[in-house]
Amino acid sequence: MLPVEQVTFKPVDTCLNCGMQFDDTDHFCRACGAKKIEERFTPKRVLHEAGERVFNIDNTFLRTFRDLFMKPEAVIGGFLAGLRKRYLNAFSYFTIAITVSGFQVFVMRRFYPNVIKEVSTLDGKGNALSQMIQDSVMEYQPIVMFATIPILALMGWLTFLSLKKHNYTEHFIIQLYTYSHVSMLGALAGILFLVTGLNYVLFGMFAIPIYILYNAYVFKRLYELSLKRLVLKTLLFLAILLVVYFLVSAIIVAIIIVTDFQGFLEMMKQNAQ
Repeated sequence: MLPVEQVTFKPVDTCLNCGMQFDDTDHFCRACGAKKIEERFTPKRVLHEAGERVFNIDNTFLRTFRDLFMKPEAVIGGFLAGLRKRYLNAFSYFTIAITVSGFQVFVMRRFYPNVIKEVSTLDGKGNALSQMIQDSVMEYQPIVMFATIPILALMGWLTFLSLKKHNYTEHFIIQLYTYSHVSMLGALAGILFLVTGLNYVLFGMFAIPIYILYNAYVFKRLYELSLKRLVLKTLLFLAILLVVYFLVSAIIVAIIIVTDFQGFLEMMKQNAQ
């Protein structure tokens, strides 16, 4: 045991988060809910708290992950209405999705470089343009993921504009949850495909349809849509998606031409061979 003069830990009697005075019987702050620290950190305590936060099924991340399957309207609708304690907020959930997706990219680049080449191959031939776009997406994945959210939010807002229930910013929040959830699931499934040797190209083909189906499911629950209205809204969403796809593709090609015209010509020659 350390001598008294070497002990650096002193139990606090005031909440460091909000300033509320603790009573002797308090274990949590009565104002903000912060935990009262009553003992210094030890290896045993660190392991205990990590176990509580990671493996407890009632922690906010696992509860959010679970309920985005079972009742997404409670998670997303609750956040939009002001609920903050029960579920993980949209931006934190998105941050976790970026981390998980980044880990999948690391696994692919470190252990399965042949799969990356396979994904960028069309009709059995190397596609230089596709390879360049794929490399850029992997290199700047967090930026690409975040840049995708405003586009998806615009598509959702336009699709449900006639219902006048959510504004554009609220659709941004909705897409933070839905896109993050699907990205996380896709990353975990992608790693499983890689490790087990299943056809990763086949997995990639289902990524967009799965997002569309999950998005439709979420909006059905949020807007309480009938099956007929859900189908019509989904078709409208797909039409908007097609327009956006061609616009984004044209912008990407234009940027490549402006920044590296000679390189663009070389890629076109390679693709023509």
